[in-house]
Amino acid sequence: MIKIGTSGYSYKDWEGIFYPQHLSKKNYLKHYAKFFNITEINSTYYRLPEPGMFKNILKKVSDDFQFVVKLSRELTHEREKAKESINQFRKGIEPLVENNQLITTLAQFPYSFKPGDGSYDHLKFLREEMPDVPINVEFRNEYWIKEETFLFLKEHSLGYVCVDMPRLPRLVPPKISAPSDPGYIRFHGRVKEHWWNPPEPYMRYDYLYKKDELEEWVEKTEELENYTENIVILFNNHFQGKSAKNARTFTSMLKDSRGKKDFPENDDFLHPGKDLFSS
Repeated sequence: MIKIGTSGYSYKDWEGIFYPQHLSKKNYLKHYAKFFNITEINSTYYRLPEPGMFKNILKKVSDDFQFVVKLSRELTHEREKAKESINQFRKGIEPLVENNQLITTLAQFPYSFKPGDGSYDHLKFLREEMPDVPINVEFRNEYWIKEETFLFLKEHSLGYVCVDMPRLPRLVPPKISAPSDPGYIRFHGRVKEHWWNPPEPYMRYDYLYKKDELEEWVEKTEELENYTENIVILFNNHFQGKSAKNARTFTSMLKDSRGKKDFPENDDFLHPGKDLFSS
């Protein structure tokens, strides 16, 4: 099972590109679900979730639609608040867990999170406090990319996030591994000049992958299938709908590489006349 979608969907700048002009934000997800069967909820990074939020979201999608939920910053970046916050996070995602529509959670750690006793203890803490919740870990610091890390993740039933990001010193390279289900690939774009301290936050993700760049990941996806049959692929290069464009392109490329139609065919959202989708 391979599920492909975007990291987030509630972007005003997608109107006229992915969403019809003047579409109400409350209808974004319903429209998005016509073309994708998975999304990443990243608003939970900024605010601990409440169960009511996901109860409302579930009304807008079919029962086979899946979600990834990003861990709140209190659990990854402001870790001194983790003990007082984790129960609320766990309670907030219960509707997804109960409906079997949570495929995994995303623990994205900052570059400053490096290997060490305290870091390993924190990862153990997350697993112990949410024993029945799948967790995929995204590292940003290359010091994690060593055999010890992947043995640790496997021992504690923690998944790994394979990333595509700018090839800059000390950032994580495109390592393929799946120590625990599901396998996870996350595309961030390759904007080197704006990765560190961009003038505007969106500039980090203002990148449209070329087909030859995506072709690298067709092969890497096939490599990942040696570890697991369950794979999540999400595009985070979201500015002006670039992630949606690349997700659809990559779906077609994977379909073609297999010589069979395992993926949805609907391309109705490709609005004529828009440079982003006509290239």
